[in-house]
Amino acid sequence: MASLSKSLSARTCLITGGAGGLGKSIAVAFLAAGANVVVCDINQKMLDTIAVDLSDKGPVLISQCDITNAAEVKSLVERSIKHFGTLDVLVNCAGITDRFEPVGMVSEDIWSKVMAVNLTGSFLMSKEVLRHFIGRKAEDAAIINIGSLASQRGWAGGAAYTTSKHALVGLTRSTAAYYKNQGIRCNLVMPGGMNTTIITKGPYTQNTHREGQRLLDVVVDALATPISDTREVANLCVFLASKGSSALNGALITVDKGQTSVL
Repeated sequence: MASLSKSLSARTCLITGGAGGLGKSIAVAFLAAGANVVVCDINQKMLDTIAVDLSDKGPVLISQCDITNAAEVKSLVERSIKHFGTLDVLVNCAGITDRFEPVGMVSEDIWSKVMAVNLTGSFLMSKEVLRHFIGRKAEDAAIINIGSLASQRGWAGGAAYTTSKHALVGLTRSTAAYYKNQGIRCNLVMPGGMNTTIITKGPYTQNTHREGQRLLDVVVDALATPISDTREVANLCVFLASKGSSALNGALITVDKGQTSVL
């Protein structure tokens, strides 16, 4: 991998879910690589904290946004472009987990909420940002979708979460195929287990389905694989956002210390 030092100089990057564990790591890494960074999240308290943490690390715009609301998404993109002049990179990092429930037990409310955040939010953000990319005839714009081991395995989450992350594979490949001739790339990053706010502060982290949680625990214990570091995933995102990764488009990249290579 090419040097990450200042590889994003003069590029403006928008990160959804940017106040959480992985999102914050990506923001820090992007700033270190010289980028202008827009951090959006729905949690204002977490945004207030990250605003302080990032205040001396580089040019940052902090903004609250519900990515499932098309009007708020449009306003966020317009505000970001007005503040920094342009956008070059979108990282669809926002996501929530479910209760590890199988399809026969998932409530319609949980199904709809998980799909709205994990899939529809990425669709709405991509759609709005693509309008800008195409309008300015971007030569090397990038969209990075954050998936999961649940993007390719059935044991890494409940039915709602797993389906939403599988669907991101389709969204990524479609975006890559349709926009490759317009200077726009789209790739999917699939991290392994991480200690992030999606686990500790998600709306459905309490009262998880016992058998669903047991299935995940048994697999992870059998693999004896260390928890992934959010900084490792963030460094990969820096590379994918840089012009040095221009040959990568439609790629599904696993960052799991080899978990899925043995199972």
